[in-house]
Amino acid sequence: MPVLRFTGGIAMLAAACCACGVAFNSPADEVPPSSEPTVLTFVDPAVVPGLQVQTIIKKTGKANSYLTYPQIPGATPLSERMRAELVAEAKAFNEKNAKGKATLPKSEINVDWQLTAVSPKVTGVRLRTGRFEGESWINSTRTLWYDGARVVTSDLLVKNLNDLARVVGTRLADDTDVHLGAIKPDRALFDSLDFNSRGDLVVEFDDYEIGPGAMGRVATAIPRQEAAPLLSDFGKAAQQAVESARPTTPPELRNPPEATAPAVPGKVDCRVARCVALTFDEGPGPYTDRILTALGTTRATFFLTGTNAAARPDLLRRMARDGHLVGNHGWSHRDLTTLPDNRIYEQLARTQDVIAQSTGSLPALMRPPYGASNPDVAKIAGELKLSLVTWDVDAGDDGDATAQEICRRVTSAVKPGSIVLLHDLGPATPEAIPLILKALEDRGYSFVTVPELYGTRPMQPGRTYESAVDVAVSRYGRPLP
Repeated sequence: MPVLRFTGGIAMLAAACCACGVAFNSPADEVPPSSEPTVLTFVDPAVVPGLQVQTIIKKTGKANSYLTYPQIPGATPLSERMRAELVAEAKAFNEKNAKGKATLPKSEINVDWQLTAVSPKVTGVRLRTGRFEGESWINSTRTLWYDGARVVTSDLLVKNLNDLARVVGTRLADDTDVHLGAIKPDRALFDSLDFNSRGDLVVEFDDYEIGPGAMGRVATAIPRQEAAPLLSDFGKAAQQAVESARPTTPPELRNPPEATAPAVPGKVDCRVARCVALTFDEGPGPYTDRILTALGTTRATFFLTGTNAAARPDLLRRMARDGHLVGNHGWSHRDLTTLPDNRIYEQLARTQDVIAQSTGSLPALMRPPYGASNPDVAKIAGELKLSLVTWDVDAGDDGDATAQEICRRVTSAVKPGSIVLLHDLGPATPEAIPLILKALEDRGYSFVTVPELYGTRPMQPGRTYESAVDVAVSRYGRPLP
């Protein structure tokens, strides 16, 4: 049977989880099961009460690490296992890339996640890892399961890996690009086993694992009846948990975002007032509530990643309700300059749609992950009616700095028109906000959203704005005359 390949990745089917006591979407929102058997069904994280997204960031002179995972109530051992594995992965990656000369774009490891099942008996998380080391991304997946007491690796969904390897080899035998000799009863090879909405067993392989990287995603689906004798007792429980999740329309299958108007000026005249714009990256996360409370009536600009935004629509609604501006920070925080045009578009368009679903309006601003941009990124942002925003003041709050240190960094560097980079990552940031507000208010500063810095000059799609100190803008990554 021919192998199934995808250059565009897997479509995500968000699924409402009945085990969480959340009402399902109306029938009008439902989509039929995909005819493509390797398409997986995922649980909508927004319906899991108490779920928090945890983020691990490490930036060195030669490599960037951005890893996220869900913290699920009642599944602490699973969350701890994911964190331990991701920390070790990032450490090994950074050590490997510490050698040699620093290059741009930097090497990068990026991990995001999807929920394969959430029920009283079974929880499953699919981790997607991408590694970039100078040429192209190499992608891999692994799925960890939890039975309420212990973490279960994917290979334990079946009774016997020899039988699984034999069946998979038979199903992929007709594809001449597949290296059949690489399909062995190896736990590491079969580390991502899942189920589709029909209960078929889906077996995924990493890039280069059983064939050349040009094959894209390699996966095969073993029909439910054929898979039945292969499954362990836990495998059957996992299958049932996946099937109990009811699919709803996924964000990337909705209508593409319509064009949005450019960001417009606010009420504060920054030609007269001493203005500064506080901006927050990486959220929403565990500290967003505290940040919003600390800001009070002070308005700020939040640049959100799509995966985090999809998990916490409640926080997006609060941001909008409190008068903050919500911007786009890419779907999974991959360096956009390392991606082909279609992937850049996907990273931005998916995030646009998720934010619009929660706030009721499409963002007009985006901040490229790591602040990295080039003419291709700026052009695609322009096509989506997005202005690019970087910063001229870095608070340095994405490490181990104290609230006092964060405040000192900001207040010592800020000027009228500054755009300040903060992060939605740790407890020191909400503690620093009252200190920053008081110190700058005492110096006569007004706090505004980014568009308000530019007064009567609306921000233009495709242009990059670093600050309004010298009205520094560029067009498609090139300085304006």
